[in-house]
Amino acid sequence: MTIRQLRYFLRIAELKSFSKAAAYLHVAQPALGLQVRKLEDELGVKLLNRHSRGVTPTEAGLLLRDHALVILRQVERARLSVTDLAGPPRGKVAVGVTPTLNLILATQLVQRCRRDCPEVALSIVDAMSEDLMERVENDRLDVAFSYNPSAVRGLVCEPLLTEDLCLIGPAGDDAGKRRMASISELAGLPLILTSASSGLRVIVEEAANAKDIEIDIALEIDSVIATKEMVAKGIGHAILPLGAVRREVEDGRLTARRFARPSLSRNMYLTYSASRPASNAATAVREVMRAVVKENLENGGWSWRPAR
Repeated sequence: MTIRQLRYFLRIAELKSFSKAAAYLHVAQPALGLQVRKLEDELGVKLLNRHSRGVTPTEAGLLLRDHALVILRQVERARLSVTDLAGPPRGKVAVGVTPTLNLILATQLVQRCRRDCPEVALSIVDAMSEDLMERVENDRLDVAFSYNPSAVRGLVCEPLLTEDLCLIGPAGDDAGKRRMASISELAGLPLILTSASSGLRVIVEEAANAKDIEIDIALEIDSVIATKEMVAKGIGHAILPLGAVRREVEDGRLTARRFARPSLSRNMYLTYSASRPASNAATAVREVMRAVVKENLENGGWSWRPAR
């Protein structure tokens, strides 16, 4: 098994076509097919299913794809570790952001990186916090913003800020005219919450249990955009940070109220591997991420405050 074979296989699996992969790689299609056959013969399994619409990975192919992604990232990291000894940070850095943070920080992060690290190419992944941490653990992301440090063990989780959560309601919600929300209100509301494994869901349920309140979970959605639309249409209430709904609140589509004591809040972390050496580019991007958060804290807003 060679690095070249893995690169060829990944490109075919991604494009779902030998001809497209051959054109992308500037390799003759028969030569590409030969390398895949050699790989299949060596492993003793079929890696690709060929059909009229192209090719798709088999179960074994999907497993090899996951391993190949990690192997090739490690090869790239080794190359960058040597070449980075001279010159500015350069190369590709994969960054994970949660949907709520994507609405606030992603653009700022890209702009700041282009200014401070012009030779670094960012790849930004938007996913739930728990999924992002698994990708960091599996070496598919270099660093991520996350909220749930207990989701994956063995990672560095550096607290950056504390974020207040708000009760989100539709524009015509009479209760939305009140300045603050209370945990006791949750007992009488249909709630739209994230799935049971998410850190946000755990925070809400722990707060309700502390008050001996039984909450009505009308709907589970792991999508901020879909949640906001559901709330706007009156299907239920949600619990989200202000930054995720600020535009809709300003436009009069949603209401947002912070919780009076006891408040609901969560910490945001900078998450990365403790066991894998980081490239100069990844280290530089971490510094940019810290700087962007610090600037937002200094400017105020978003219901953010320094991590506690």
